[in-house]
Amino acid sequence: MELKPSTVYKEYISNRLDKLTAIKHLTSIIENYDRDEVREESIKILSKMKLIRENLFNLFENLLLSDSSENIRNAAAIYLSEHHLNDSLIAFKWSIQHETFYQCLLTIVNALVKINSNESKEVLIEQLKKIRNTKYLNPQIGYENKRYKKALKPLIKKNKIITYSPKHLGDILINFFTIKKIIDEIPNVYFELNTSNLLVEKLDLSDYLEFEVKGTPWGWKNNIESLSKITGLKNLLNLQSLNLSNNQIKEIKDLVAIKSLIYLDLSNNKLSNPQNIEYLKQLPLLEFIDLRGNEIANIIKISDFKPEIRILKENSLEN
Repeated sequence: MELKPSTVYKEYISNRLDKLTAIKHLTSIIENYDRDEVREESIKILSKMKLIRENLFNLFENLLLSDSSENIRNAAAIYLSEHHLNDSLIAFKWSIQHETFYQCLLTIVNALVKINSNESKEVLIEQLKKIRNTKYLNPQIGYENKRYKKALKPLIKKNKIITYSPKHLGDILINFFTIKKIIDEIPNVYFELNTSNLLVEKLDLSDYLEFEVKGTPWGWKNNIESLSKITGLKNLLNLQSLNLSNNQIKEIKDLVAIKSLIYLDLSNNKLSNPQNIEYLKQLPLLEFIDLRGNEIANIIKISDFKPEIRILKENSLEN
């Protein structure tokens, strides 16, 4: 009978299974099982075992470059970044050019930033040059790549991009992959970049009812019910203005991670739980909140916030 990954690990830490046998069982599961969650668990257990002498680089390099499962490729990228970082530059360079899975792209970018060498920085710069030559953020709906092309053109043409740190280059790429993912998943998206740092500064995911036309398919509307459905929103760490109006949102806990928010429009959603007020309090730079059309607007108090914060809860501003 095949052992489960958790059973293998339990037997290993209890010294009932030697290290080499445990590795053999776990690698066999990774290579032969069909269930991705079991294979991914095996990878995580191998990582916990901290195999310093046992070189599993080739196994995880092959998984990153050729496995059909998105989650397994990402798990392999995490393993390589944690245990074989300096040996994985070539693999990461190839993978970032061909990978399409959002989470794996983020793992690779973070690994390249962590390597922090001239070679890894050049890989990041090449990706930004590739973005500049990309015509569409989403070719299926004809969403053009005007903003990134315009912002990147002078930096690349005058070679100013080389003055950016690997961390800054990585942040730009993560913002790009995130906004592209959001556009792929949500019908109505508008964004603006900060021209000085090329990070997303403004994001509008509202549904403008005045644009609704009779006969328009239901799928045209965003109808966002949960912020967890907006892939990567927490990765837009330079976001200052966010419009989520006219959706179906009930909880805003996920916004707490975006400490840069200044302007927040939550009008015409389904916010009723007072706990959401506590989440708003955890946004240190917030200056404006629109809560009209939510039940929470009836219970929120101006005294709940700093005096300088403007709150729109009816048809007039209160501060």
